Amino acid sequence: MFILLPPNLVITWADLEKQFHKYFFSGVHEKKITDLVRLKQCNDESVESFVQRLREVKNKCYSLVLDDRQLVDLAFQGLLPHIRDKYASQEFESLSHLVQRISDQDIKPFEPKRAWNKKVSFVDEATSLDSDEELVIGLAEWARNK
Repeated sequence: MFILLPPNLVITWADLEKQFHKYFFSGVHEKKITDLVRLKQCNDESVESFVQRLREVKNKCYSLVLDDRQLVDLAFQGLLPHIRDKYASQEFESLSHLVQRISDQDIKPFEPKRAWNKKVSFVDEATSLDSDEELVIGLAEWARNK
């Protein structure tokens, strides 16, 4: 197969890899940058598992070239919001560094706050709809601990 390639088409390892994938993979299962960007950590998923899943998808992006910094940025953006907020001021050199730094801390799964329900009674004034009088509507808001 590679003997049939034109001269000087394969100069670097990346060129050989590209030709290999072009020949053996039709591209049907190839992932794109959009697949990486869409990856999000699940609520019950550890950082290690999420990064492993990101690596697996990245390995299916045959024609995509990302440096470590770009891959770390993608992984960081996919983390749960409360983890991103906690580590927003930190720099990570690699995916391994990100996993090590965040895994050193005991991060509890995000639990959304329970909705605060307060029963409200509505009073409808019985007036004639044909009346030219302007209706006055009052609005009240319940506030807790303010």
